[in-house]
Amino acid sequence: MGNGSKVIYWFSGTGNSLAVARAIAAPLEGAELVHIVQTMKEARFHAEGTVGIVCPVYFYGLPLIVREFLEQLDTSKVDYVYLVLTLGGMPGMAVHQARRLLRSGGKRLDAEFLVLMPGNYIAEYNTRRPEGVRRMVDRADRTATRIAATVAGHRKRRSIGSLALTPLSALIYGLVGRRFSRTCRSRDHRFVASDTCTRCGLCVRVCPVDNVSLEAERPVWHHRCEQCYACIHFCPVEAIQLRSGRTQQRRRYHHPEVSAEDLTLPGRGPD
Repeated sequence: MGNGSKVIYWFSGTGNSLAVARAIAAPLEGAELVHIVQTMKEARFHAEGTVGIVCPVYFYGLPLIVREFLEQLDTSKVDYVYLVLTLGGMPGMAVHQARRLLRSGGKRLDAEFLVLMPGNYIAEYNTRRPEGVRRMVDRADRTATRIAATVAGHRKRRSIGSLALTPLSALIYGLVGRRFSRTCRSRDHRFVASDTCTRCGLCVRVCPVDNVSLEAERPVWHHRCEQCYACIHFCPVEAIQLRSGRTQQRRRYHHPEVSAEDLTLPGRGPD
């Protein structure tokens, strides 16, 4: 089947995609997990062998940083490439975007998978209760095991939920997804830390894109946000809120088997 290298590139805010990437990697001997952000920092865009991309769906599309990564990924020596999307609802245009970006580099997606996971976008809704989270996580683990078997055999697969660019997907993305893409990185102007903030710096460490710093011992956001909500969900005292107040009574969420340390890039600290 060509080069024996197996790399799974992942991006995750609250741990769903990292947990799925781990579950897929476990039965694939020699599989390497690589953070997309670290790859971007080091400008390591050459890939070989079997390549997986595991990431969430944001507003019916791929996260902006994942789009930028795929634009630069060199797949000229890749034998088999697959996409795994974690999502709480519809994939929208995310699969189509990945197909298009890879095709522009001369490579077609060989397999596509959707994994339903607990949603974390508490700007619009409350997160699931712990018992509901556990059921979804267990189901996702079983799905990841099946994905690994498909990948190990280099089998082709199209996601049932994204076989074509449907008019509904295009309409929804046109209504909300395009605007999100334009405003995503400046939407952090809505975040605020209340007086309960303990200045622990955890929000700085878990932010995947160095968007948060402590200034005068309070978090400040710098408008390069991916809207992953890691800073909000991992805050140990729930001090980070939306200015609108919508999040004050809503549950926080991160994958129960993924810690803040698991998501922290090397060298990341509050200073």
